[in-house]
Amino acid sequence: MNILTPQMRAFIAWIRENTSPRVRRFVVGAVGGSMALAGLLLLVLPGPGIPLLLAGLGVLSLEFAIARTWIVAVRQRAERAGVPRSALWVLPVAGVAVSVAVGLAPGFASVIVDDGNAWHVVRKPAFGFDYAYVTIARLRESAAADPFAQAIMDRAGLR
Repeated sequence: MNILTPQMRAFIAWIRENTSPRVRRFVVGAVGGSMALAGLLLLVLPGPGIPLLLAGLGVLSLEFAIARTWIVAVRQRAERAGVPRSALWVLPVAGVAVSVAVGLAPGFASVIVDDGNAWHVVRKPAFGFDYAYVTIARLRESAAADPFAQAIMDRAGLR
């Protein structure tokens, strides 16, 4: 029972042929371990913990046998419980996508203005990473030439 598509199998085979085993194990361990650890943390913090944990185990299972046995056990229990096969890859992918979106959304939608004593979170006039974290002094310098910085100053009430 394999949930990998032929394209995914070909990509994994290409990576295995073109990288050294130590580098590959290190990268897979770092990426998969980080994802699994983040998933564990998100089990108690707000966020999609289970999908991210499963995605991390899926990445780790590419190189580590113990993670592969855990994935097989999860897959067998899911099938006995009546979970559709598509959910075994859709949920981890959705979990990673939601985690990335939640992580990037504040940078696109708000500005953190530091005045030395407190931080002010201000809704941006437009999307982008310009002035994602800025001091009031830099914002005042930029406001003369940049209407975007001027709009942030106005919204923060710093005039």
